[in-house]
Amino acid sequence: MSVEGSYTSLDRKVHDLETSLSGVSSQVSDVEDAVGRLEEIPRRVDSLEYDLREAKEETERVDNDLGDRISAVDGSVDRLVTRVAALERYLRQAEGAVVVDLDEDRAGEVHALAVTVNKGLDAQACLLDDYERSRLKLSGAHLKQALEERGGHRAAVLRAAAILATTQADDPERNAAELDFKSSAPKAQAAHRRVGPLRISAEDARQKLEADDARRAKKAKVIEAGQRADTKLRLRLRSRLSDALSGAELLPVWFVTAFGPMAPSRNANDWMDAATDVLAYRVAYQVTDPVVALGAPPDGHRAPRRTARHQELTRELRRWR
Repeated sequence: MSVEGSYTSLDRKVHDLETSLSGVSSQVSDVEDAVGRLEEIPRRVDSLEYDLREAKEETERVDNDLGDRISAVDGSVDRLVTRVAALERYLRQAEGAVVVDLDEDRAGEVHALAVTVNKGLDAQACLLDDYERSRLKLSGAHLKQALEERGGHRAAVLRAAAILATTQADDPERNAAELDFKSSAPKAQAAHRRVGPLRISAEDARQKLEADDARRAKKAKVIEAGQRADTKLRLRLRSRLSDALSGAELLPVWFVTAFGPMAPSRNANDWMDAATDVLAYRVAYQVTDPVVALGAPPDGHRAPRRTARHQELTRELRRWR
């Protein structure tokens, strides 16, 4: 190889090397840019952490401030309640102060209404409820359905048997009749097996329904009288409450303890209903406790319905305290 050829080959290699170095230089530049961007991440993270710390500190300051304000408001409310209670005691002890007697029943008319209501409830408790009556009526419906299914399958069996008895082996109707017979016969037997137990259940249900119908006819007047008495009693007690709330006389302690001195701006009608329920309970069971709205809890074994009503009203009173 000549010297000139060697130089040409060397120049070509140098050129190729320069091209490679240029590519590497570009890649190095890209890596440096990427490293630069990566170096910015810790600074951004530090800045974000700083912002988060500031936000957390501000939140804690606001939370502490809010807690202090709530405590101050609670303290003010407690002091106000104490002052109102003291003022109310002073008014009750003042000369000429009158406390309305929501339990008043001089002639015993209100209690008589409550007794009639309870008699109606006792009579109603002896009857089957709507759900139980509907369940018993289903027994008859299930028997009727089983009988209809059995009759349908038996009719299909008889039709198929008639065709099988009157046709030849090559008759086209015979194949269909054989299939119907094989299909309907076990279904008829299954339906027949269900009929027996269903008939017993339906008979038992019929007797229970007839007995309940007899009790309803016997106790209808007592139940209707109780319902009328309940309407009359609640109207009278609600009217008494309305007069007391709109009058100038003081409300009894048991009422203020349970419901406060006046109806709330929201759910006022529900409040009146609850107050009427409690007053009706006091009248019905002659509760005279001056402080506790429902008096002492009744004996659950000796008075289950009163106990259930006491528990129900106790839960209701929690809404208004």
